[in-house]
Amino acid sequence: MNEDYGKCMQIKNSVEQKIKSVSGKMAGFTYVYEDWTRADLKLERLPLPALINLLPVSGALTLGKDQFRDVPNCMFVFVDKVQRDANGSDNDAVFERMKNAAMEFIVKLNESGLFEPVEGEIPYSVILEKLAPVVTGISISLKLKEVAGVCARKFL
Repeated sequence: MNEDYGKCMQIKNSVEQKIKSVSGKMAGFTYVYEDWTRADLKLERLPLPALINLLPVSGALTLGKDQFRDVPNCMFVFVDKVQRDANGSDNDAVFERMKNAAMEFIVKLNESGLFEPVEGEIPYSVILEKLAPVVTGISISLKLKEVAGVCARKFL
């Protein structure tokens, strides 16, 4: 591969880096960017609660006004530790805290100005006593649309 092409292709502010910068504003949360298997392994050694940004499995590139913008289909998972075989009240307390954390994260994403505002219905899935460290929480799927992307002219 041509060295100049390699330098050109390095994106200094990827979508993941933008998400990580927003997650840094989530007090007390550990940020993890991995697939399910590696995230599970990491959670055993990291402080909880955690915000897991799962590696995107799909997305789109949009081109407009001489800019490529990345539009990944993201899944964010908000989890905290619970005791194995926790009762309904204990799981519900963690689930509600993680749902509030997801709402806080979405507000911070919108305030960042890095992505188009997230609006409308945001479905979530409940995670009950899953993964190696036994965690409960929620996952949400969002299609994030970058406000500023990569100049298309750099590929000429």
